[in-house]
Amino acid sequence: MTESEADLLALVCADNPGAFLGAEDAQAEGEPDGADLAKVNRALAELGCVVVAEELLESNYDGPSRLPSHVQRPTWWARFFGFF
Repeated sequence: MTESEADLLALVCADNPGAFLGAEDAQAEGEPDGADLAKVNRALAELGCVVVAEELLESNYDGPSRLPSHVQRPTWWARFFGFF
């Protein structure tokens, strides 16, 4: 990848986003299998993706936002995968 290309963000969830409180909770429940997760992370890295932890995406986003007025708390999830 060249410097002019933007990194791609990827999120790996054991189930639907939000089904677990984060990767550690999911792995404590046996989801996903460690070997499978390593394969997925390796493949994403080879594609030039940056894997972002689900729990980080739920933290507050305080940058520029065009979220609808009914959204009370902008998050990084909304910034990268939501309404923008």
